Amino acid sequence: MPKNKHNYLQIGLGSMGKRRIKNLLFHKIPKENIFGFDLSDGRCKEAAKEYGIKTNSNFNNAIAEFAPDVFIISTPPNLHHPYFLYAAKHKKHFFTEVPTVDKGYKQLLSLLDGSFVAAPSCTFRYVPAVKKIKQLIEQGAIGRPLAFNHYLGQYLPDWHPYEDYRKVYFAQKETGGCREFLPHELVWLADIFHSETERAIGVFEKISDLRIGADDVYCVIVQLKNRVIGNIMIDLLNRKASRTLRVIGSKGTLDWDWLKYEIKIYSADNKKEKIIKLKSIKKIAHYNTTEDIYRAEIKDFLRAVSGQKKFPHTFERDWETLRVFYGINKNYKKYFKTIS
Repeated sequence: MPKNKHNYLQIGLGSMGKRRIKNLLFHKIPKENIFGFDLSDGRCKEAAKEYGIKTNSNFNNAIAEFAPDVFIISTPPNLHHPYFLYAAKHKKHFFTEVPTVDKGYKQLLSLLDGSFVAAPSCTFRYVPAVKKIKQLIEQGAIGRPLAFNHYLGQYLPDWHPYEDYRKVYFAQKETGGCREFLPHELVWLADIFHSETERAIGVFEKISDLRIGADDVYCVIVQLKNRVIGNIMIDLLNRKASRTLRVIGSKGTLDWDWLKYEIKIYSADNKKEKIIKLKSIKKIAHYNTTEDIYRAEIKDFLRAVSGQKKFPHTFERDWETLRVFYGINKNYKKYFKTIS
């Protein structure tokens, strides 16, 4: 990668903001070219001490002091829009974490003229197992994909054990953990099947005793434009973290267990099952996700900023994904209103 002389403003200095600073440093961006902004003075001081970067708790002052060319936005999703709209209006490259609300999207799309990079996160497309699954499907390992069942669950208080889960954005109604992950999952599932979602219906509820406003279970049925039908269940309740995928094909079945680092392929032709062992990568702290996928994603963003390649996901496609989510919610409310 050629030397990158841009100034980067990391907006939001929570866990993801710190991770993105580490990603930039990993890719040899000098700390002198990385700056931090957060409304919390405490987080600013913490990031300055930990990474040796300059920080500011006032956005306008940060812009004036640091003159950033590139924004990386790691605030809660409902607070992305003021920053990406500022970036777009001033023709600044920007990256956002996974969006779960479409505030500002209509205005943003009218500003996307190709003169700057606008990159919404698609982190799980970089998971080695997901890339392998996509390759196997493309190679016809199970024939034509017909249906899938995807499950994702983890107990919410285990997400950030170092802070009160009730006070973090993923416990709130508008930015809840299940709500955050559904668009996240739809993006990489669309990628492995080479098809966007055409129709969807689902049920969302808060059923546990967790002291949160967010729904803690999502069950969704989708049909992709290529007619593949799938079931997606996401919960904040499972005391044993789990992420699995089963794909039923015309000539076999694929099973993936994320935490076991393996993919099983059953072939109907020879009635045998093949187990593909994936490389286990060292985890950091309590996280189940590994740093390699975040580093790879930011690497693609840096390449896009330097003009080497396009970022693999767009806000146009992301808005379509969010519209699917909003449609599920609307249809759910309409259906239950009808039968109640």
